[in-house]
Amino acid sequence: MNFTKFHKGIWFYGPSGSGKTFANNFLKKKIKNLVIVDGDKVRKLISFDLGYNINDRKIQLKRILGISKLIIHSNKFPICSTVFMTKRILSACKKNKILILKIDRNLKKIKKTHKTYKEKKNVVGLDIEYEKFKTKTIFNDGKKNFLRKIKKILKWSKLKDF
Repeated sequence: MNFTKFHKGIWFYGPSGSGKTFANNFLKKKIKNLVIVDGDKVRKLISFDLGYNINDRKIQLKRILGISKLIIHSNKFPICSTVFMTKRILSACKKNKILILKIDRNLKKIKKTHKTYKEKKNVVGLDIEYEKFKTKTIFNDGKKNFLRKIKKILKWSKLKDF
């Protein structure tokens, strides 16, 4: 796998229904040796002992970071997706050359239909706030425009094999 020295992985974070899975699936077709680390699947298979409060979410992020490091160590390319992010994990990702990107979307539109927002308990974006820090943000403003923005990720991450 011929990655440049710039990025060894990508981590998307953002509210439920923002488009993280869509981005993962598109990049899966473009990047060789990719491993998707979906926060929901990690929670189901590994972090089933955790709840959804802030402390448990922080533990979940540490586990996903550890999984990402294992993937990188195996000369594969992790693409992670979670709804939550912290400054501490952001800093660790930078040290490990994992590009962090927030995917955002107009929550008013998706709150009406997305099951996560109907529960309204420990939901990031509703009653759990993000920590304040700067990251690149992609706003999902519709399938066609969003897809164009995802394609730019390949340039940002400076990947050769796509």
